[in-house]
Amino acid sequence: MAHTFTQEFTEKTRKLGFRTATIMADLLCISEDAAYRRLRNPQSLRADEMILLAKEFNIDLNKFSHADNNWLSGQLKTLNFETYTSDDFYTELESRLDHCIHQNHSHIMYGAKEVPMFYYMWFPALAQFKNFIWNREFLKQPELNKTKFQAKPNEFKWMKLAEKYLKIASHEIWGYETLYSTLYQIYHYKESGMFADDRTFLNVLKEYDQLINLVYRQAELGRKLNPYVEEYMGARYKLFFTPMITTDNSIIFHTLKDKIAVICSQMSGVVFSEAPHWVYSTENWLETCKENGTLISKTGQSARNKFLIQDYGSKKQMLGLF
Repeated sequence: MAHTFTQEFTEKTRKLGFRTATIMADLLCISEDAAYRRLRNPQSLRADEMILLAKEFNIDLNKFSHADNNWLSGQLKTLNFETYTSDDFYTELESRLDHCIHQNHSHIMYGAKEVPMFYYMWFPALAQFKNFIWNREFLKQPELNKTKFQAKPNEFKWMKLAEKYLKIASHEIWGYETLYSTLYQIYHYKESGMFADDRTFLNVLKEYDQLINLVYRQAELGRKLNPYVEEYMGARYKLFFTPMITTDNSIIFHTLKDKIAVICSQMSGVVFSEAPHWVYSTENWLETCKENGTLISKTGQSARNKFLIQDYGSKKQMLGLF
C-alpha cells in the first residue's frame, strides 16, 4: 500500500507503462533530473505541481492529509454545484480576508494565472460572465449547457470581497496569460454566439477594459483603488510581471501570527492549508517568480505601459475586439 503521494504516483504511472520521472518531467515542464529530485524528496514538490499530478492520475490528496501533520495537513475541496459551490468558496475567502484585516501588518501574495478574482467583483456584468463560465465550463452545471450568457441588472452579491481586499497590502504576480485569458474567453463567446446579444458582449468587454485601467492606475500609484470612490486610497500595492508559468491561482494570506495557502485550480479544486509544505512550497515559487520578474508598479513606468497598454491593445486588435 502506498503511504506517500510519490509512492502512489509511481505505482499508478508504472501500471500504465510510463517511466515515472519522464511523465512527471513532461507534465510539469521540468528536466528529468528535477523530476528525480522530487521523487526522492516529496517535500520538494510545489503545491500546484502536486495538484496537477493528482488530477492527471486521479489521486485523492485527502488521504495523505493526516499522514504527517508537519508536512501535508490540508484538504482538497472539489468545486461543484452541489456540495462545495462557488458561494462556499467565496465564504471561505471572506473569512481569510477578515482574519487579515483584523491583524496588523497583514499582507497577501497572489500568483495570478487569471486576473485576481477580487477585481471582477467591482464590475457586475463581467463578474456574472466569469461566474457563468466557471459554472458552465468547469463545474458542468447541466442547465447552462444550452444557455447563452445574459447579464442581469443587479449587483453581483460578492462585491464585498473586493471592498475587503482593498484594505490589505498585496503583492500580485502576473504573466501574459493573466492578462489575456479572460480576453480570449470574451472572444470565444463572441465567436461562438454565446452572448445573448451584442449589447451584452460590448458591456462585458467595456468592463474588462475598465478593470485593466483600474489595475494600471493602482500600479502607477502603488495603492489599491475603489473605482467608484475617486478619492479613496487603499492598502499598499505592488505588481510584478513574470515570464514564468504557473498552473493555478495561488494565494498566501500572511499575518504576524500565521500563514495560510490557498491554491485554486479550476479543474481540480481548492486547497486551504496552514501546513508548512503547502505554505512554503507556494510561497517559495511565488518569490522565485518575483525574483525572475519585473516590478511594474510605481517605478516601472516603461514596463507597465508595455504590458498593460501596448501589449493589451495589440492583443485586442489581433482578436478584432475594438
